[in-house]
Amino acid sequence: MSWQDDISALLPPGLAWQEPVDTLAYRRDTSIIAPGRPDLVVRPLDAPTVGRVLAAASRLQVPVYTRGAGSMYAGGVNPHAGGLVLDLGGLDRILDIDTVKGVVVLEPGVTFGALLAALEPFGQTIGIVPSTGAAATVGGAVSAHALGTGSPRFQSMGDQVAGLEVALADGSFIRTGSAAAHEAGFFHRYAIGPDLTGLFIGADGTLGVVTKIALWLHPLPAHRETGCLGFADYPSAAAFLGELQRKALLDNVWYGAGYDAIAVRGRLLGADPGLDPASLPRFVLGMDYGGEADAVARDRARIEALAAHYGGQPQPRFDEVYFHHLRRDELYWYSYAGYFAKSRCAMVMASLPTDTLPAFLDQAQRWRERHPQFTWASATVLCRRGLHGAVLTFYDEQSQWADVQQVVAGCTGELMAIGCVPYKSGKLWAAEVSKLTEYQRTLARIKTALDPVGVLAPGNLGL
Repeated sequence: MSWQDDISALLPPGLAWQEPVDTLAYRRDTSIIAPGRPDLVVRPLDAPTVGRVLAAASRLQVPVYTRGAGSMYAGGVNPHAGGLVLDLGGLDRILDIDTVKGVVVLEPGVTFGALLAALEPFGQTIGIVPSTGAAATVGGAVSAHALGTGSPRFQSMGDQVAGLEVALADGSFIRTGSAAAHEAGFFHRYAIGPDLTGLFIGADGTLGVVTKIALWLHPLPAHRETGCLGFADYPSAAAFLGELQRKALLDNVWYGAGYDAIAVRGRLLGADPGLDPASLPRFVLGMDYGGEADAVARDRARIEALAAHYGGQPQPRFDEVYFHHLRRDELYWYSYAGYFAKSRCAMVMASLPTDTLPAFLDQAQRWRERHPQFTWASATVLCRRGLHGAVLTFYDEQSQWADVQQVVAGCTGELMAIGCVPYKSGKLWAAEVSKLTEYQRTLARIKTALDPVGVLAPGNLGL
């Protein structure tokens, strides 16, 4: 009997697939990373089955790649070493909504759309909703350390995790934070010794498989409105953003996104062709405010007054033709580029200090000029501290895939050179992460301790 048959026997009939036509959809995510070829796909329906599958895979030395919705841009779920894809879409239960403790406990296959709908009757939401949309899974966002709506208030997904249950490579389970004492449950992340929760956030499935997640709850904002501010140049915008963060004026900002000169011209001239291009700002910051109406009005007035010190002026037309529509219809945040005539989008995401914004946007412009065969866009997401930047390359996959892979590989190194750091690492940033000698050496030691056979997501994070 083959190893595929051994592992398939651990699941009920109909929850394991071996035929290439059935495993085709599991070869890749939405990144430019080359697809893999899974030998088996299994879809467990509960955590104990996940543990049994991992124990068997370790015993048989079968690589395991964990998959949620496959909507990430870093290739972490692509099964380059073959082996097994563990589809966690069947672990899709919301286990507890505890408004007294202020946490929701759920399984990793729950989508953000389902979670938000379940929380709405309680008047609650979660701190971070990633930009990959309602179909993205919470487990995938934790494993890739997502950001998005909520980042100006709460920073990133990892900061909103109260604790985890994780299946380790040998099939055993660990609970982190206060839930390590099972009678206590999830209510405090920093409870018993060091923060083991953080080991698994952003680990892209290399250290364990997340089977339960506890997230902090927050009240739904009573009032929401959007507003945009335009700046004459990137240094002025960066100086304003840094001051905005230092003065802690983001408590009532649920989302903030920055748009470069190309995006600003595209949106405004598309709506009003008669505008003088020279009159347009080079950078626009869109902000989605949320909270009590009087608090929002107070903070918005303070933010706009601060912006004026850096030459920033309200941009109601940009808000009207794009940003307000984007936030209320919850379109994909990068759709401002409007370049979907090409078949695919390669995305490189990085974290950057706020004062690096001009260098980041200038670098994106250099790529635009050096590689005109692609359509380029860039965007930034405002966080409580620092920024996240995205460089988007729209290309035709049928004719340009090999070329764009080479170009994007060069982008990661150039971003590191100007002070950016990898974000949503997966395999996209693996070569750069491998250059971080002491960090990588320590990460490899942890990997060896938790996954001695090395079956979990080989290739991710350069491991």
